[in-house]
Amino acid sequence: MWIEQRGDKYLAVERYTDFLTGKPRRVSVMIDKNTQQARNKAQKILQSKIEVIRQQDPEPQAVTLDQLRKDYIAYQTRIYKASTVHRNDNILTIVNGIIGSDTLCARLSAGAIMKALLDTGKGNTTINTYLTRLKAMLRWGYQNDMCPEIAGKLKKLPDASEREKIQDKFLEKNELKQLLAGLTEEHWKRLTEFLALSGLRIGEAMALRYSDLDTKNRLIYVRQTYAQVVKGTTTPKTTDSVRDVYMQDQLLKLCRKLLTGAKRRALEYGYQSDLVFADIDGNYISYDAYEKYLRENGERILNRKITSHVMRHTMTSLFAEAGVSLDVISRRLGHHDSKITRDIYYHVTKTQRKKDHEAVRQISIL
Repeated sequence: MWIEQRGDKYLAVERYTDFLTGKPRRVSVMIDKNTQQARNKAQKILQSKIEVIRQQDPEPQAVTLDQLRKDYIAYQTRIYKASTVHRNDNILTIVNGIIGSDTLCARLSAGAIMKALLDTGKGNTTINTYLTRLKAMLRWGYQNDMCPEIAGKLKKLPDASEREKIQDKFLEKNELKQLLAGLTEEHWKRLTEFLALSGLRIGEAMALRYSDLDTKNRLIYVRQTYAQVVKGTTTPKTTDSVRDVYMQDQLLKLCRKLLTGAKRRALEYGYQSDLVFADIDGNYISYDAYEKYLRENGERILNRKITSHVMRHTMTSLFAEAGVSLDVISRRLGHHDSKITRDIYYHVTKTQRKKDHEAVRQISIL
């Protein structure tokens, strides 16, 4: 700061750099006297002015990954469902922790990011999940002048493991029968069978009420999904997820059992609830408890980890094997497009064609 005399008064002046042009700018304030006390007071005023200017036009290099995440999540909160925002925030918090939450966005490089992610030792699928969320945040940051354009330089890793082990995404018919035969908890057993025959997501099944199972018209009305983040129901994942799922004969028979069983449980445990899958208090079942049960019994019975989503993919494989078209399966699952569904469908149909060829190959006609 320096002082310039203006008649019988004085002008206190300070320089700062305009981050847009890189050129020096100045702010000033008039003071009555050129004393140490007046200069100290002027210095505070000038710094305050500069701070206000910088807050209006924050320098990109001052933004950390943690600040970018907070601003990005605040933006997402205004346009996305709470469950989606919660998932993204959790993943980005993990990724930022790996890279360094206090890392300045302006100093990020694709090489440093990839090295940090690879050093975790995690598989390609997990790292690619991290990259998907990170790239979305960085693109938003670039559009809002908070970080350089770097998202396009981040390339996903080859996902060969998914192509080679697509069969791990679903159960074969005999494996499903083996799993169901080995489950001893009747409530969880029926839920598992329901997911495999209907293709519903676990959250969609948890939200079902008696009126959603229309056995007369053979339809399951999917209108809600259970979201852990809000501890209650919300609208389904996408607009395509709002759908009517037709009950094939086996599913119709199961749904009748589910309704009868649910009403019997309500009487037995003395609660008032019309949830198809309710706990002993009539509340929503525990997602974590069911996933734990499925995982432990999958390892015990089939020597592999099973999740509720594996049951959803199992429906795809069963329908593909039965000759149902991919379009019909996709509509039933409630999504417009899914790479995994396509991969499973083509894997199963290819395997089926191979079996057909084997059956035909040695037929002797003449």
